[in-house]
Amino acid sequence: MKRKLCLFGLALIAAHAIYAQTITKQEKGYFNLTEVGYTGGNHTYDIQVSPNKYDGGTSGAYALSLRNINGVFLTNKISLGAGIGLENYTDNDSYFNNNNLFQLFLDVRYYFKNENNTFFVYGDAGTGLKIDDNFRKGQMFNLGGGYKFKVGPKMGMIGSLGYSDQTIKGEPAITKNRYYGLAVKVGLLF
Repeated sequence: MKRKLCLFGLALIAAHAIYAQTITKQEKGYFNLTEVGYTGGNHTYDIQVSPNKYDGGTSGAYALSLRNINGVFLTNKISLGAGIGLENYTDNDSYFNNNNLFQLFLDVRYYFKNENNTFFVYGDAGTGLKIDDNFRKGQMFNLGGGYKFKVGPKMGMIGSLGYSDQTIKGEPAITKNRYYGLAVKVGLLF
């Protein structure tokens, strides 16, 4: 009986959150944001040549990304979400030198006005998860701003511009890779 009451209570909360989205200017409750992006910038790398010595350099690089963020609006202007993403980092010099990552991160956004169309700023922080055997770990962060506008009764579109930074450490020779640069993203907000 307690389990049924808990499920019924959760269903009421979810129904209230959905109803609240239809009667406010700014979304409330649960949201889903799906983004695609392009990052252009640099790739800095270090390769361990002896126990205490690294050798490396810098080259141009770019990344393509697909991300999905699920979260909640804490207030009419602040949202907090958890995201997953796939990113492909490729060197400009060699299309065969690339790193594919599965990312897990937290996303925080601040919307400047409680309106359908408004500017926002965002910050992401997280880690890369293992896809290849030679991949050990990596951390990432993104900072930027953008614009959200309403395109349907319960749907918005976003465009953003920001700074993206991803570090990757690999094996068997200990390597340190850092991809960083300007990121452009577009997405749908439900």
